[in-house]
Amino acid sequence: MITSCKEKGEDDIQDVHVQVDSSWFYLKLSAFSEMSDSLPHVRCVDLLLYDADNVGSLEIWKHYDYLPDSLAIRGAKKAKRAVVIVNSPRTFNRMAIDRYDSIELLCYEFEEDSSDAPLMSGACQLLPESSGHIQLTPLMSRVQLCEISNTMKGYARLEDPRIYLENMNSSAEIMRGSGFRPSETMEKPLKKPLPFDIGIFSQKPMTELFCYPNESPESTVGSPQTIFVLECEIYGNTCRFPVTLGEIGRNKTIRVDISVGGPELYDSKVY
Repeated sequence: MITSCKEKGEDDIQDVHVQVDSSWFYLKLSAFSEMSDSLPHVRCVDLLLYDADNVGSLEIWKHYDYLPDSLAIRGAKKAKRAVVIVNSPRTFNRMAIDRYDSIELLCYEFEEDSSDAPLMSGACQLLPESSGHIQLTPLMSRVQLCEISNTMKGYARLEDPRIYLENMNSSAEIMRGSGFRPSETMEKPLKKPLPFDIGIFSQKPMTELFCYPNESPESTVGSPQTIFVLECEIYGNTCRFPVTLGEIGRNKTIRVDISVGGPELYDSKVY
């Protein structure tokens, strides 16, 4: 993991020396989110332009308090790699991100992130006097309980129902697009209560949980899959109903339906 933060408010490079042999680079930005029903809130945007050669040195760094639709940047007349990071909770330290391979390894903790203003990122290559496009996507994903049913006899209720996630990936590389594996998992997952007990009528609470991607193809000791858990009281006893979610990619919504037929009897659907 790279340490790439310093105290908020420190002033870093914003003014760029324009070389004689320079050119314009044009960049369009857009956001795409599958982990929310609306476009995420943007607090800040960091644009990083790296030399596209083997060294990959950082040439230009600009910070914005909004998401620009398009940008025109002047720089040395050679190909560049453009990187955009949105809603970083840290202020970057230039020395820590001075090479492209450093930004590729930049990790964030899930506890630093926010579902309201999630971390987003994207990258593309830029050529002199040409235009590139970056589609920014959130790092986190959403798990949504869409429908819950109680098929028990005798009017037994699912009382005080709550949901949470086990084996949640605790950190992830912001520039990674796929192949996420948990090196560490969250120790104390947040339990989220449902708005009501579940009686004889099915309910559609649409309650949401959020997590970092975990694309482990199967659960192993070192790389467990993320598990959705419904917990409730039945006849005064605490019952758990775990559902393995399978591979969770970046910026996805995983939906779960669950039907409880007894303290140890249930069916589920993941889609």
